[in-house]
Amino acid sequence: MEKSLIQACHDDPMTGAHFSFERTYNKIKYYYWWPRMKATIKQYIRSCLLCKQFNISRHKNVGHLRPITPPEGPFLLIGIDYCGPLKRTPRENQYVLVITDYFTRHITAIALPNCTAETTAQTLFNEYFCKYGVPTVILSDQGSHFRNQLMENIKYLIGYNHIYSTQYHPQTNGMVERFNATFIPQISKLQDTEDNNWDEYLQAVVFAYNTGIHKTTKYSPYELLYGRLPRLP
Repeated sequence: MEKSLIQACHDDPMTGAHFSFERTYNKIKYYYWWPRMKATIKQYIRSCLLCKQFNISRHKNVGHLRPITPPEGPFLLIGIDYCGPLKRTPRENQYVLVITDYFTRHITAIALPNCTAETTAQTLFNEYFCKYGVPTVILSDQGSHFRNQLMENIKYLIGYNHIYSTQYHPQTNGMVERFNATFIPQISKLQDTEDNNWDEYLQAVVFAYNTGIHKTTKYSPYELLYGRLPRLP
């Protein structure tokens, strides 16, 4: 019984997606309890072969931080970044546009065949602005897919401020970059390497992330955004 519960909350693409002990424990403890629960969950995750194979260490040396002023509500300050190029899928996807809301930590990720300026602008408009509204500020690096005349025209047409990180302070958009560092190992654990179907698991991994407790806010991005806990499979 205990092993089945841990397996469901850690291994399943939608509810666990092989995320960390903290996220797995927080999902289980809301509904269940048993003696030595933490130890049991830790032991299960330590013995997970996929986690052993794909997890990477992301510890960094202590440095000077330049914190971003927190926004007053969701979808006012967002960070955008590309993950890729990844191995091309049968659906021709090779990149993932990752969009992070700095208020709730909610992630939106869209699989795309390329990362051109046209694709970026069209995807932001159709998949984000038309669903969540226009942000006040967008943070990104200075990649040509973000810093170009088309994106500049859209910025003035729609009405938002676009801030670019510099090569000396790329951590300005660190929230998105941290998710990208997490995303690759999680997808690698779930995809069928022969079919290379990582894009089929993308939304399940994003859902698992958005319904997990965030270390900073102590809430899941889903709960902060919708005001309720999700109904999980």
